[in-house]
Amino acid sequence: MMEKELRTGYTTGTCACVAAFVALNLLMEKKIGESVEITTLNGIKLNIPVHSKKRGNNWARGVVLKDAGDDPDVTNGIEVCAKVRVVERLPDIERAHRFDNLLIVGGRGVGLVTKKGLKVLPGKSAINPGPQEMIVKVLNPLLKESGLKVVVTIYVPKGRERALKTFNGKLGITGGISILGSTGIVKPMSEDALTKSMFAELKVLKENSPREWVVFAFGNHGKQFCVDNNIDIEQMVVTSNYIGFMIESAVKLGFKKILLIGHIGKAIKVAGGIFNTHSRVADARLEIIAANAILIDEPRENILKVLEANTAEEATEYISKKESLFSLIANKVAKKSTEFSRDNIEFQSILFNYRGDILGYSDRFYSMLEEIKIE
Repeated sequence: MMEKELRTGYTTGTCACVAAFVALNLLMEKKIGESVEITTLNGIKLNIPVHSKKRGNNWARGVVLKDAGDDPDVTNGIEVCAKVRVVERLPDIERAHRFDNLLIVGGRGVGLVTKKGLKVLPGKSAINPGPQEMIVKVLNPLLKESGLKVVVTIYVPKGRERALKTFNGKLGITGGISILGSTGIVKPMSEDALTKSMFAELKVLKENSPREWVVFAFGNHGKQFCVDNNIDIEQMVVTSNYIGFMIESAVKLGFKKILLIGHIGKAIKVAGGIFNTHSRVADARLEIIAANAILIDEPRENILKVLEANTAEEATEYISKKESLFSLIANKVAKKSTEFSRDNIEFQSILFNYRGDILGYSDRFYSMLEEIKIE
């Protein structure tokens, strides 16, 4: 059976653009139907439903509902609103993006950028260049026709609460979501989208700190381990399955030391030279544990139990020489990662289980931990 093709959607930037277009048309007393056709930055024509519209005295508002298609986007379904207000001259608003005849500014539920390294400068509303370009491109013909100057305020009533489910806090975007979209189209969640967001987080970390070290954790278990063991989570990035990509990114950005905090189920793959840890790419967890168990003369019956285990977590229970095995594996994780970086970065690693018990750590893990604390 062929898989159903995933449905694309449109970005918050597209929503903001359409909402602003609706509002300005209302101000100019032009007719607006139940939907608006718009051309995205990559030349695709979209027909976007108008959720609601309203005109007041010298202002108007358009509202569009975000449709992420089949992408599991936390902003799917939220209202993206644009209020367009006519002014005699453009006011000085520090967080606004200024153009010849309009200001674009974030209101309630749109974040404020507070750190370097993003596409928007610190102190400005988190409305990316793509959406800004779309809004200017769509509104300019109407503004030239009318001679109006306007302030376009983009706001998202539920933006602040939805932002808690995004990377925004780590990126230094406070108070709401970002208005995003380089093309205007949302493709269902892809590896490319996720790795780009992780690279952005790592880049912001580097550009806002003089430190040359970072902590990599595979996921929330690693983050919790850092919290429980007083390891600075402000200097931590979750790598998900893309440890290889993140190592290459760290090299590119100039990091020199990395602590790799790993649950055994993910970290064991790195010990075997696997740098995309998604189960669809590669597994061999049990085989890697078993192969290393042979090297420390673990009893044969235990190795057979490891190979029949359901998970790596379960396999750890069958090892009698735990300290020897997991120290060996932790050192291999560090060594393989350092080699993957072409010796540009020193790695040290620590492994744990779901209970948070430390299974093993590389020879210089705690030495590096002390070094970076001093730093």
